[in-house]
Amino acid sequence: MTDLSTRHETPQALDLDRYLPALVTWVNNKYASDSSRIYRKYFGIGIADWRVLAYLGVKGTGTGAQMSDFLGMDKAAISRSLQFLGSLGCVELAEQQGRRSVMRLSGPGVRLYNEVLQIALKREEVLMKGLSDQDRETLFKLLHRVHENMADVMEMYRDDA
Repeated sequence: MTDLSTRHETPQALDLDRYLPALVTWVNNKYASDSSRIYRKYFGIGIADWRVLAYLGVKGTGTGAQMSDFLGMDKAAISRSLQFLGSLGCVELAEQQGRRSVMRLSGPGVRLYNEVLQIALKREEVLMKGLSDQDRETLFKLLHRVHENMADVMEMYRDDA
């Protein structure tokens, strides 16, 4: 690591327009914040709740740990969303595996998922405006490749903690 005690250095150049973590963060933060505003207004749920609903809508069932690993969300945030969605009657216990609870969408949860999904897909279409079908396929292919690299990125400096 660099000695941070030097006080009069000039910052190194960083082109934020070509720095992937910044671009991905900006798009995600703006999209998630606006999505949360809309979902709260129309459905009474936030973006974390939508992510849990979407996971269960796509995967069928899951534990908090599985959702946390897949979504890259904190287990406590997943737990809060599951409790909140449970209080709305949107998720229910599918199976108890020892101390692990396997959750699924209830009937009202499926209806909520389907309603929010319609808005999410419309917003995605606007987000992708101006991209050809080929551009979209390339974008998804590249983002999946970058996502595959995350395991290696997360291992960097792992022993420094």
